[in-house]
Amino acid sequence: MLKKKKGFNIVTKSLRCKLLREGFDFTETRTAFNEAVNFFFELINMHSIGLNISIKDNGGWRYYELLVIGDNPEYEFIYRGFPSPLRRAAIRKAIGAYQSWRILFERWQRRSSKHKHYRPPMKPRSFNFSPSFDVGMRKDDDGNSIVLKLLVKGQWKWIKFYYQSSPSSNDWVKGSPIVICKGKSAYLTFALEKYVPATGGTKTVMSADSVRVCSVDIDLDRHIAIASVLETDARGNVWEVARRFINQKCHLKRRKRLLGLIANSMKKTRIIHQGFCSTRWQKLHKGEIEFSRAVARELVEFACYHQCSVMAFEHLSNLKPCKGKYSRRSNQKRAYWLKSRVFNQVKDIAYRDYSMLTTRVNPRNTSRLDPWDNLVWRGNSFPTNLLDYLDYQPGANLVANTSGYKAHSGLNAARNIGLKAIGRHRTNPVKHRGKPEIEITQVCHKT
Repeated sequence: MLKKKKGFNIVTKSLRCKLLREGFDFTETRTAFNEAVNFFFELINMHSIGLNISIKDNGGWRYYELLVIGDNPEYEFIYRGFPSPLRRAAIRKAIGAYQSWRILFERWQRRSSKHKHYRPPMKPRSFNFSPSFDVGMRKDDDGNSIVLKLLVKGQWKWIKFYYQSSPSSNDWVKGSPIVICKGKSAYLTFALEKYVPATGGTKTVMSADSVRVCSVDIDLDRHIAIASVLETDARGNVWEVARRFINQKCHLKRRKRLLGLIANSMKKTRIIHQGFCSTRWQKLHKGEIEFSRAVARELVEFACYHQCSVMAFEHLSNLKPCKGKYSRRSNQKRAYWLKSRVFNQVKDIAYRDYSMLTTRVNPRNTSRLDPWDNLVWRGNSFPTNLLDYLDYQPGANLVANTSGYKAHSGLNAARNIGLKAIGRHRTNPVKHRGKPEIEITQVCHKT
């Protein structure tokens, strides 16, 4: 794996490859690995002091390894000839499992007396981890085939596998893979790392003479995302360069249809057992994940095309679905989840592929004010005596005010989000109404 380098940060992602060797079972290796994890978990439970010692002083995973190796080990390991890289991977997994349980147990102990009647978190009795093939457990990886060391009928043997993988650039460096079995298929998952130039943070990037910010408003209705590119110069002048609308009409229709089918099934049976509508739930969940990736990728490519340095979002973390019918509440629940999922995907993709930073701003007044801090009327609440004067047709997704400004409500919010991101690091930005590229007072349109 990569080492720390001055002036660069290390980003990671995973690469899943399908193994093509059929008729070979990984169960024996997986069972041996999890039994080793269980053995070291019990060892850590008896000697938890090793977690408080640093690695330099033979602490951590090294402390527990020294208890089972050598001429006169304190404890006899359950397997003879167990590969040392796999043994160390098992120790690390056991340490992670023990620390996770201990944190939950200490949190339970800090509860007040009226909540102590809940039973404490129990220690795991069994494990189901996938074995990690570190250096010494793999060799001869040429991008199409790899040789792995596996347990076959009680003996460790080198087995050659072919695999299919999507192409990746030479900047990515492969790490230790793990084998994941799903049904009759087996997948090899690599950890990839590469260097990304360090930007110095949002404050350093925004202090440049000319900066472009792609601000995004995540909507829950027809459009999932409305993006606006704002540019500012050294004097603090701000103008809009481009805009983008991403539609979610088809995805919304698909989600509501699946939720309606699930709600009808619940209404007929009145019994919700384990695995109820599992196929539909799985289809719904996968659809949400794939759509979030597609939206995030489209937003990042749009920002990269216009040479943006920062992407800005609203910081909305306390959204709760309203009370009502099951299908309506579930639809809102998944819409709020999708909102946060898009932000997390954009944050990873933007920095990993194009070194763009992502920030979030306070959502206060982003929909109530126009870019010049004037109050706007939204939807059908606009005063009727001024409709003819402004030649304005009210609608659910439109905003306007008496100064002549009218725009899409999502675009208006996106502009305010970008202005907040710029104003955080620049003093008194001057908001221009026009630039030769796009007039900010122009009524928005789809692109």
